[in-house]
Amino acid sequence: MYQIYIFIFLFSFILPSISVVADNTDIHENAGTRAMTFLKIGVGAKAMGMGESQVAATDDLYASYWNPAGLVKLDKPQLALMHNEWFAEINHEFIGFAFPIGNNTVGASANFLSFGELQGRDQDGNETEIFRPYDLAVILSYARGFGNTLAVGINAKYLQEQIADESGNGYAFDFGGLYSFSEIPLSFGVNAQHVGPRIKYIEDSFPLPFVLRLGTAYRLWKDAVILTLDFIRPTDNDNSVGAGIGYTLANILQLRTGYKYKFGGNDLGAISGLAGGFGLTLKRFQIDYALVPFGDLGLTHRFSLIASF
Repeated sequence: MYQIYIFIFLFSFILPSISVVADNTDIHENAGTRAMTFLKIGVGAKAMGMGESQVAATDDLYASYWNPAGLVKLDKPQLALMHNEWFAEINHEFIGFAFPIGNNTVGASANFLSFGELQGRDQDGNETEIFRPYDLAVILSYARGFGNTLAVGINAKYLQEQIADESGNGYAFDFGGLYSFSEIPLSFGVNAQHVGPRIKYIEDSFPLPFVLRLGTAYRLWKDAVILTLDFIRPTDNDNSVGAGIGYTLANILQLRTGYKYKFGGNDLGAISGLAGGFGLTLKRFQIDYALVPFGDLGLTHRFSLIASF
């Protein structure tokens, strides 16, 4: 059990900085200056139920978001579907498919955010046509493993954002890496997300919301328990840390909880960082649910499904 001290050390190295900045509530200087911010909304109920700490633990098709290198963990083709009932009648959907080929895994997915119907108005406040704004990312993924310890992955993404008659289009990449120790159940992961050129809207252009994720995961009791810890560094907000724990009962039921804390304080209150959920493994199917509070904005619910073939 001496390996657990490695994980405890990582917690003790990162978490003390939280108390130092807990009273800092200033708005980040780059807040609201990035394009395609929907790219920062996580996918998959399992990850969200563990405080968004998955960069070193992800091992299913949702790895295409959290760390594309994790796609090498697939031993069978997978189909994934997610529905996210967000606040203010905003719906977030994900669909993807991936299949392994030897030490390689390839996949394709789509990430879609719909704002429903909005009433258009002119400069004088008069009603015009109804419009339906949306955000879309179409993603191609590739991962390759090098032995049983090292894996790398990449995403290539086509991006589109539509607001009434105006739209912005562009592309971006994600670059992920995963290292798993062969003698101890410890892994480290890194993911550089949303790397790409500026997106032009009409006459102005804006940078993408680059995010760097670093994380670790530790498994014990024959993989019945997993502990995760991620450090998240965005370019348009304060740094944050996410921690999670998952417990599997009889290889069927998974119970999860986690917490994500933004340095300087969570904007929507301390409880907004708390998350929880559960999963069910039913033969070829994995069904997951996560509950994530957003303070005064209310509760959000994520449902996701994975089918293995």
